[in-house]
Amino acid sequence: MKTAVDHRRRYRQRLKTLSQIAGFVASIAFLNALMNFGYPSGDNQIGQLMLISPEIFVVLILVALAACLRLPVHPGLYLPATLFVIFLRLFRLADSLVPTYFFRPFNLYLDSQFLPDLIFLLYSTVPLKTFTLGCLLAVAALGLITWGVARALKTIYVFISNRRRSGIFATTAVLLGILLYSPQPWTQGRAAHVFAPGILHRVAAEFDFILHLSATIKKHQAALDKAVQKGRTFPRPLAKLDGSDVYVFFIESYGHAVFGDSRHSPLIIPYLEDAENRLAGQSYLTCSNFLISPAYGGSSWLTHAALASGVAINGQLHYDLLLTSPVQPMAEYFNRAGYRTVSVMPGTIWPWPSGDFYKYKKKYYAPDFDYRGRKFGWAPMTDQYVLDAVYRAEIQNRSEPLFIEFVLISSHAPFNEMPRYIVDWSKIGDGAIYQHLEPIRFPVIWPELKNASEAYVTSIIYDWQVLVGFMERTAANDQIIIILGDHQPSLKITGENQPWSVPVHIISRNPSLVEPFISRGYTPGLIPSQPLPHPGVESLLWGLLEDFSL
Repeated sequence: MKTAVDHRRRYRQRLKTLSQIAGFVASIAFLNALMNFGYPSGDNQIGQLMLISPEIFVVLILVALAACLRLPVHPGLYLPATLFVIFLRLFRLADSLVPTYFFRPFNLYLDSQFLPDLIFLLYSTVPLKTFTLGCLLAVAALGLITWGVARALKTIYVFISNRRRSGIFATTAVLLGILLYSPQPWTQGRAAHVFAPGILHRVAAEFDFILHLSATIKKHQAALDKAVQKGRTFPRPLAKLDGSDVYVFFIESYGHAVFGDSRHSPLIIPYLEDAENRLAGQSYLTCSNFLISPAYGGSSWLTHAALASGVAINGQLHYDLLLTSPVQPMAEYFNRAGYRTVSVMPGTIWPWPSGDFYKYKKKYYAPDFDYRGRKFGWAPMTDQYVLDAVYRAEIQNRSEPLFIEFVLISSHAPFNEMPRYIVDWSKIGDGAIYQHLEPIRFPVIWPELKNASEAYVTSIIYDWQVLVGFMERTAANDQIIIILGDHQPSLKITGENQPWSVPVHIISRNPSLVEPFISRGYTPGLIPSQPLPHPGVESLLWGLLEDFSL
């Protein structure tokens, strides 16, 4: 009888041990798969997911240390480790997404502040039901994963709390640590078969950036101080323009890829050649070039700031410093020259106090337009409506020279829906006509843009249709029109290893306003052909001041 009881007891004990081993293995497998899962790109085969994650390896060492110290099982023990794992997983996600869409490394300190903007971008470009469902699923998934991580860490801790098991675990960890970190030649190439690529070095680099932030700020501040001093060398800025109107047009996502990529150039070059001939028929002269933008795939405000300040604004930190600096922006030079300065930003839908830095006398944001039409993708209104509204409000009956900067938005991603060009501008009115015009649609799935080539180029052609129509409507001898891109489109459209360049075009009926640009190396016509390296966008401000000031 006693033997049968002992047998059942041993059987239950073995069953319990096997269950603990299975839970321990499953927990490690879950944590490894969670950390190793690659998105938006990566090798997600089972073998790759089961490689030992260096991050999870470190976490397990910490858990083992707690087990050796016989710390009690308590939420205060494993919840910090849970939050650390979740942080690492989110960091790796951001560290993959930012280079994929913006062609630059993720910066923890600077990019984390744009999470609300990312959420609003998705809200603006995704159907409401899809957006709402996506948010609910994301919150549920994050909650479920957090619970799973906490449960896995607790299971691992309980399992290795046994003195014998903790010893085996510690020995195994030491051997694996030697394999991972040993500089000896015998480990070369072998660790890759055991350990997955880690991100701890990236996390360390981001915290190192934060710790050395003051040195970075000093470097940026020196560039701003240099611009302040340079700006003081123009006592009579832009006097040689003799009151000629100056219109600057930023075309969203208008990048080098339009001309340098064989998927795009055959679609747009014939249109630009035709546009060049049409403008020539109106006595317009044209010339073009490429400029290096400080942004890629997004963050267009960096390019706007670089042009306005004459400084290469190479990141958000530099931009934030600029807004509080004494740098004189482009509009202020025009103010001093007696111009009425106007900023047109129809994509800005909320109050923007930081815009005061740019010193425009009049600012038009989305709420300032009496637009009654539908929105198109991200754009709250069409560029043709914007130009028509500003023409009626500012240009038609002007009594003083104008400097207007337009930030066009119809070519903003996701390129899946865009307006039709209205030949008869008198029909645009308050934009209600767009409620009845069927938009141009493309089967582009946002944010996947690999099949968006035709849609992207169509959006750029639309803006050129609008601009050519605007120039034909406002043809005058005393104006200069500057058209440039703000940045390359998404890396998914351009492909990798592309320059950060954007096209710039100078258009005027007055030869004396075009010739200085040709002297600086601009190519006659609307097709730029300058080889790398290209000057920065910031050089355009200093070129204007040097060529047209007294």
